[in-house]
Amino acid sequence: MELSGWDAAAVCAKAVTYAATLGAAGAIFFLAYSGSLLDELLGSRIRRLAGTLLVAAALASCARILLSGASMSGDLAGMFDSGSVRMLLGAGEGRATGMRMTGLALAALALPSNPRFRALALLGAATAAISFAGVGHIRGLVPNAAPLLLLCVHLLCAAFWLGALGPLLMAARDGRDTRVALLAARFGKLALGVVVLQLAAGAAVLWTLIGDAAQFWNSDYGRLMALKLLMVSALLSIAAVNKLYLTPKLLSGHAKAIIQFRRSVTIEMVIGALILLVTATFTTVTGPPH
Repeated sequence: MELSGWDAAAVCAKAVTYAATLGAAGAIFFLAYSGSLLDELLGSRIRRLAGTLLVAAALASCARILLSGASMSGDLAGMFDSGSVRMLLGAGEGRATGMRMTGLALAALALPSNPRFRALALLGAATAAISFAGVGHIRGLVPNAAPLLLLCVHLLCAAFWLGALGPLLMAARDGRDTRVALLAARFGKLALGVVVLQLAAGAAVLWTLIGDAAQFWNSDYGRLMALKLLMVSALLSIAAVNKLYLTPKLLSGHAKAIIQFRRSVTIEMVIGALILLVTATFTTVTGPPH
């Protein structure tokens, strides 16, 4: 598999769109289930983080469409070719981007408002997160209703997990060990069920994409999928260490637990970013063999 410079740019734009959208959605989810543990200052900082990611997601979504046009034509002119852009939007990208923009706008408008509008922010966050199911290889399956539903569940779970890492790191850097311990414990309790659901939904979606197993895993798509699964396994291992080892140490007031927790969350964020980059690659420039 060879990537041109424009292909690589389009992949990076898609990865940033993934990261910003899922990160914003997850931060909004985090505010909803951890709000009672946050003081006004930290809550405000997390809302600013979510707002920044919402804007970044909107900008990256637009950049991705333009860069995809350039990738299709192989030159800068394709970025501004109305025919290429219309073809992309008509092929499903328009539906997905429109859904994402609607969700991002709703979340942005409701985020700083009175807490009674929290449900609107959550609705916007969820809408933006599942917008990626609006285009892609899954939509080519017949029938595709069940796989699309499973993909939406997978995306929401991914947002819950990856989007919580930024707020957790912000809390850990504040140095208030007790609050960090309580936040980590609450996240870990909820994440156990979410991760199981995410893995089950992801496995079911993958199963629908595999025709001939040997052909699938020997393709570029299959090899990149295997790399993603390897990194997901590493992420799960670190998450298990956080829940079973570091969180109890935080709750017991261990002196160095907060430093270890910050390091662990940072590593999770790096691996999560790599997973999104690999996902952006195989969903942009490759496809399942069948």
